[in-house]
Amino acid sequence: MLRKPQAILLYLLVLTSFGSGAIAFVQSGGDSIAPKACPFEIVGIWRSDATTVSTPFYFEFSPEGYVTILSHTPDALPHDFEMTTSVNYKLDRPKSPTRIDFTAVRGNDIFGRGVTSLKILEFADNSFTTIDTGTEQKTQWVRERTRRYFLTLAARSGTLQQGGPAFAMWTTLEGREPRIEALGVRLAKDADAKSFPVFGAIPAEVYDQVTEAIQKDKKTKEEIVIVRFELTQAEFETTHKTYQEWDENAKNGKLPEADAYSTGIEFFRKTLEGLNKCGDKIKLHRPTQRELDEIASKHALPQRLLEYIRTLRIKNDELNVPDAVFPWFWRPTLRIPE
Repeated sequence: MLRKPQAILLYLLVLTSFGSGAIAFVQSGGDSIAPKACPFEIVGIWRSDATTVSTPFYFEFSPEGYVTILSHTPDALPHDFEMTTSVNYKLDRPKSPTRIDFTAVRGNDIFGRGVTSLKILEFADNSFTTIDTGTEQKTQWVRERTRRYFLTLAARSGTLQQGGPAFAMWTTLEGREPRIEALGVRLAKDADAKSFPVFGAIPAEVYDQVTEAIQKDKKTKEEIVIVRFELTQAEFETTHKTYQEWDENAKNGKLPEADAYSTGIEFFRKTLEGLNKCGDKIKLHRPTQRELDEIASKHALPQRLLEYIRTLRIKNDELNVPDAVFPWFWRPTLRIPE
């Protein structure tokens, strides 16, 4: 733990002084925007307007209810910053908070023993504003971009009798090896080596074969269709919960449809419902019921997943993140305000 008197004083300034002159909450054309209806999500790394070159400290809020103060280290990944101390925190209403309490049970060089309580004036996905009711000084908190999230829907055509794999894939970038999770339809083999479609987790070798071969295979004439969206953290959390629920249902035999392809369509629809629910940046145009009916009338069941993704891609081509610009080597860099 950092114990130098000067450093301790700087920490206390961060926590109790909350410099004056807080900036506007969210601005567009000079006007403040009211908080969105999205549930608040505090988990992640934040800085306050007291974070400067002379006070280079960040706050990492965990889902378990503690916040760690991190000391900025140049050229290091945020999760490699030096941890100095941590205390408990609690929101009075986690999804729509009006107060945050920091509690140091025993007290330390940074926090006095007991509770430091701040009123939350307003919040959005990537910012919130607090006020110390004792000093009436405001603090603006801004979420640091330490991860990037992407949702990919991909399918390979296969045959009329048996479609190729079709799945949704979540990719998380944080400066290390990308984390990839995929769920959907693939072909498995029974005891007689006959192929049949199953809904469940997609192995790496399957999604790699699809995502690395974007265009038609000249030998097999199979077609691959892909659409990829970049998500906000809120969108990632919402859609990833759908992934977790359906993955668990697949493992426990509790899927809504017996047919893997029908299950896949419903899974795609549920996943996309998690996008743009409360004013986030993705203005997604989902396939309409008329378009779904047209897909059903023109294509055999094994091909409908691919056609669903094709329709989604056509309707949202401006949102698609192609392989040519996908930031595989993105590295989060936290720049301290001057």
